[in-house]
Amino acid sequence: MIKRVAIIVTLSIVVGLSCKRGPTQQQASALVPTTASPAAVTSLDYVTDDAKVIDEASRKQLEATLAAFKARKHIDFAVVTVSTTDDQSTYDVSLYLARKRKDSLNENNVSGLLLLVAVDNRSWHLQITRNLEPHLTKELLTNLSTPMTDSFREKRYGEGIIKYVNAVIAELDPKFIAESTKNTKNS
Repeated sequence: MIKRVAIIVTLSIVVGLSCKRGPTQQQASALVPTTASPAAVTSLDYVTDDAKVIDEASRKQLEATLAAFKARKHIDFAVVTVSTTDDQSTYDVSLYLARKRKDSLNENNVSGLLLLVAVDNRSWHLQITRNLEPHLTKELLTNLSTPMTDSFREKRYGEGIIKYVNAVIAELDPKFIAESTKNTKNS
């Protein structure tokens, strides 16, 4: 039986930059990074902020949201920031990290998403499992990213990531964000 790979959407948007990929880069994207510094990310929690760009309040809010979402929908969603992906593409590094996270969780029936933000590269990529593809099309994810990229331009990374994570979750479970906000206010 062929193992299903935990990715489907290839969505790389370079914020503020336009770049062309030549044939060499396209071939290299099929490789999984083994030595790039982002691949050295040792821990993959719900929020892994190696770039140190997410403020503490935003990190706590993201962790609580992502843990509650996983408990409710059995969808694991992780956020990773790195300063740079060095000579690796954001896609390659996010793929590597998504596979690493899936292997470390040892949960076969859990869908997954991993958002990688490479700050100095000014790029990001969202890896998603195949079964979420009908709900999260490339066009939809691109449209949802506008508030995030606007916040990134102003160096408000935590705020931008929260906006994007909430928008993606709202597509998968429209009631979740409203209920979470209501529960937080009542606490």
